[in-house]
Amino acid sequence: MSGLPKCPKCGSEFTYEDGDNYVCPECGHEWSKNAAAEAGEQAKVFKDAF
Repeated sequence: MSGLPKCPKCGSEFTYEDGDNYVCPECGHEWSKNAAAEAGEQAKVFKDAF
């Protein structure tokens, strides 16, 4: 396991770092490391299935 985040656009596990960005080779999406860190800090919402 690489510890890198999955692609927020397609969900691929095969992401890599490129300078200050993460890149998904499957769909071509690029996003900043800062955006990924901020997304991880957002409060999680738990919903009941019923």
